[in-house]
Amino acid sequence: MCQQCWEKIKLNSKFYCVFCKKESDLSKVCAECKKNTCLNAVWLAADYNNELIQKLIHNFKYNYLDELDRILADLIIRYLEENKIFENANLQPADLVLVPVPLHKKRFLQRGFNQSYLLAKKVSDFYKIPVFNLLLRNKNTLSQVNLKRQERQENLQDAFIFNNNIDILPNKKAILIDDVVTTGSTLKECARVLRENGFAEIYGLVIAQRED
Repeated sequence: MCQQCWEKIKLNSKFYCVFCKKESDLSKVCAECKKNTCLNAVWLAADYNNELIQKLIHNFKYNYLDELDRILADLIIRYLEENKIFENANLQPADLVLVPVPLHKKRFLQRGFNQSYLLAKKVSDFYKIPVFNLLLRNKNTLSQVNLKRQERQENLQDAFIFNNNIDILPNKKAILIDDVVTTGSTLKECARVLRENGFAEIYGLVIAQRED
């Protein structure tokens, strides 16, 4: 991507709760919304209303241009670095694991890759944080794109299970990686499964948030 286009993408510098949009230190989930989720914070790298962001994500996911993982991961990394997210949140790479939001096998075969895993690998390469596929998609759910808020939650109920084939050291903090968040239903359900399997601190990290 040329420098001119890079300059058209502004990274987020304001922090707010991903669920209610109230201003929040380091995008921590506010006290009221925390009653309904295991997530500690969700970090949003850029603005989904940016036309270039939409084009990049669409081509990545639906035109299967997996080479765009580098550009999109670079946006995430630049956001983390410019805002000193890990430093300000007192998070050390040695204490973290990256957990990509999984695809169902059928959708993986159709697309040929899990976009969340590709993003996680690029972030992993930069920070030396290991990636673990700790979650499996148990149901081939409908696409969340055209569903209403309540329908999204129902669609994802019991959609994820923990991957017991992976041994992981205790006391790690998990960062869920996904491309886009809308209502946060997917991240919430993934975080619930991780919490039930021993993770005390769980964060979300995505490219952008699409309006509900």
